[in-house]
Formats: sequence, C-alpha cells, structure tokens
Amino acid sequence: MRQLRRAAIAAAVVVALVPALAALAGCAAPGYTYAADSQDHAFFKVPASWYQVPAESLAAAQEELLREAPAGASGGAIIWSRAYSAAPDPAAVDLLTSAPVPIVYASVQQLRDALRATLSFSEMRDLLFPVTTAGREEATAEGAKFKGFDLINASTITTGDGIRGISEIYEYTFNGVPDAFDQTVLTNAATTKLYLLLVQCSQSCFAKYVTQIKAVVESYTVRGS
Repeated sequence: MRQLRRAAIAAAVVVALVPALAALAGCAAPGYTYAADSQDHAFFKVPASWYQVPAESLAAAQEELLREAPAGASGGAIIWSRAYSAAPDPAAVDLLTSAPVPIVYASVQQLRDALRATLSFSEMRDLLFPVTTAGREEATAEGAKFKGFDLINASTITTGDGIRGISEIYEYTFNGVPDAFDQTVLTNAATTKLYLLLVQCSQSCFAKYVTQIKAVVESYTVRGS
C-alpha cells in the first residue's frame, strides 16, 4: 500500500490547457501516440509501444459500462472514445478488471438535460465505482459487495474557462487482487459534455508503470466546447 501511495502521489493529475494539439505535441518527448477528439477538444498521449483496443471490442465493453455507470445510457450517448493497453492484442474486457498491465480509457459523453441539472462533483467521483462515503453506503444498502476500498488521492479541478471536475486515485480488490484506478472526470462550462480519462491496472502494475501512467494522465488536455 505504501508503494502505491508513493506512486499515486507521483502520478497526481495535472490538467493542462493549451491552445491546440500542435502546441501540446511540440512540448512532448518523442515516443508517444496521440489520441485526439478535435471536435470536442480533448487530447492525451500514450507510449508508442502500447496498443489500441479494437473499436468493436471497445463498443461492446462500453455497452456494458453504460448499464452500470451513473452517467449511463440515461445520461446521454458516448460521442467519442479510445482505449489503449500495454498488452499486445488488447481486449476491452480488461477495462474494469485487475489488468496485469495498464489499460487507458477515454470518452466524451453528450449529456442529457436531466443529468445536466444535477451533475455534481460527488456524482463525478462515483461515476464508475462508489468512491464517496454516501455512494459506498448506498451501494452496500443495495447489496453490492465491494472489497478493499482505499482512497489514495482526490482533488477538484476548476479553470478560468469553466472546465470543472475531479481527479482521484482509489483502489478496490477484485478476486483477491488489489486494483488501482486513476480517474479524471470533467465537464465543460455549459455542462453539456462529460469527459472521462481512466487508467487502471493491478496495484503492483500501477507501481511498476508509474512513470508511463504519470505521462498519460499529465498529458490529458480538455479545452471544452
């Protein structure tokens, strides 16, 4: 746990705002692949040696994800997404499980009016798994059995142009394996879109790949629209 905490502190989220993807790329070290949703102004990088999850595999995983996440199908359609893994022939089935190597998932969701009116920092924190005290208590009351929760790091993000959201690193245990999640959730000034970046793998993997994970998370750039 101490090893993960040290790794998590080193990988704390920094959301950089830049005029364009070209400016971001110009400041970056070589050896990275860039994923860009130019229409929705969201960008990030992954090591060039990592592999993109095939679109059809990702679509199937997202369908399952939308059934469970608070901002699921009723929250609005996913209008852009990408996933990458350090494993060859990656499958999105590892998206929310104890992957032995990092898997990165990013999406942009067009929010419906019902969620726009109620979206809060707490709902962002609980987007994928219950992280807040209230969220975990509600999940337990509904019969969910999550084990080994530990909140490593959490902060809020606000910018001068209205981008706001949360970053958090937390842990759950699945099938006896501690799993670490580095999650960033943002919305734009008009609360019309929800931006998600998730990096996930087992606790030991997180510590091993901390430099690469830090590079991915720090590169995440949302300008909003």
